[in-house]
Amino acid sequence: MMDFTSVASVEQWVATSVLVLVGACLQGVSGVGFGMFAAPILAIVAPELVPGPMLFLSLVIAVLSVIRERSSIDTKGLGYALLGRIPASIIAAAMIGVLPIRELSILFAIVILAGIVMSLTRLEIRPTAPVMFGAGCVSGFMGTLTSVGLPPIALMYQSAPKATLRASLGGFLIFGTIISIAALTAAGRFGMHDVALGTWLIAPLSLGFWISNPLARRVSPGIVRLAVLALSGFAALLLLVRQFWV
Repeated sequence: MMDFTSVASVEQWVATSVLVLVGACLQGVSGVGFGMFAAPILAIVAPELVPGPMLFLSLVIAVLSVIRERSSIDTKGLGYALLGRIPASIIAAAMIGVLPIRELSILFAIVILAGIVMSLTRLEIRPTAPVMFGAGCVSGFMGTLTSVGLPPIALMYQSAPKATLRASLGGFLIFGTIISIAALTAAGRFGMHDVALGTWLIAPLSLGFWISNPLARRVSPGIVRLAVLALSGFAALLLLVRQFWV
């Protein structure tokens, strides 16, 4: 298995582990937060972890979320959203294969900021089949490009009970991430090296999710969500500024 320190320093591994741990805890409490919090910061401190290894870790935490609250999952609308994710994931994977690093970084930051705007939206949107399909398309593009694909789907479930929100987002993330990984693999942008790098971070991810178990019943998801959005917004803006000033 590839050694994480072969592509990053020990200091980077420690910093990355802390980011993954905190992101997993936030995800476990609010249903979103892992990618939103960790991905834009990792794009700066350890860009080799985005999107491949982060997508692999997103799959792991999605499975943990569904196992914990599987009885609360909403399966009715997720099928349409997953159907929409397929074509958008293929388009995003193709873009990763042809766009230069600078342009990809700019697009990455813009997508993260768009996700924050979606997360702040308080519109009551009726999750009909066409709407869920459209949300799945947007999620597929965002998730494949940046590993952050939950905001459009979270928008559909923002009025649902907390357990339903967390479980349904986890269920979508499992199959949606598999679709994105398949699209990236077909484009030659995902391989066993991504799995190997992600495997080095499963331990801090699992610890962070375990810490979230008691917190999920005590901490307000709304407060967590706002903290996640503030931190990810700052990181995305910093990444965007770096592309023009560095």
